[in-house]
Amino acid sequence: MRPVRVELEGFSAFREPTVVDFTDADLFAFVGPTGAGKSSVIDGMIFALYGSVPRYGREGLVHPVISQGRPEARVRLDFEVHGVRHTAVRIVRRTKTGASTKEARLERGGEVLASDAPAVTAAVCDLLGLDLEQFTKCVVLPQGAFAALLHDTTSKRQDLLVKLLDLGVYEQVAQAARRRVQAADHRIAVIDEHLFDLAHATDDAVDAARA
Repeated sequence: MRPVRVELEGFSAFREPTVVDFTDADLFAFVGPTGAGKSSVIDGMIFALYGSVPRYGREGLVHPVISQGRPEARVRLDFEVHGVRHTAVRIVRRTKTGASTKEARLERGGEVLASDAPAVTAAVCDLLGLDLEQFTKCVVLPQGAFAALLHDTTSKRQDLLVKLLDLGVYEQVAQAARRRVQAADHRIAVIDEHLFDLAHATDDAVDAARA
């Protein structure tokens, strides 16, 4: 996944419309004083994709993303997967009890792939092959989370590496090989049964079978 452009308005530190364009950037760094919004740009990209901001501590929590004094937050992320441009958009509006997602969609070349918050998240997971937890461990690592990755369970690290390196293909090959072995074993058993029957055949039985 390669970010191309992110637009933020009313999102965290970005009260006014802000655009960050990565079009010609192969390598980039966010530099600025504390509170300038460096982390908020990353948060915005994650939120556009998954509808959550990991550092808020609860998946799906949306009201903290809205800037103080603003009625809603808007985020749009243009990104490429295997050279194909996609766009993820989410709009969150304040309510009497907090906030809710007013609009969410995932598009590809003008085609709407998903049009509500849960569907967008599910489509992004399928598209990237990573859920939120995995994305924030191998693509965008939240501040202070590196130690958590190092100390994660062996099985979770293994699952993550299998997805990242597309090692699942080897499991598919192994399954196909096991099916072929089972089929071959079945054929051998059938042949052995026939050979056993033939071993007790008399000359008269052979002549009768040929007749």
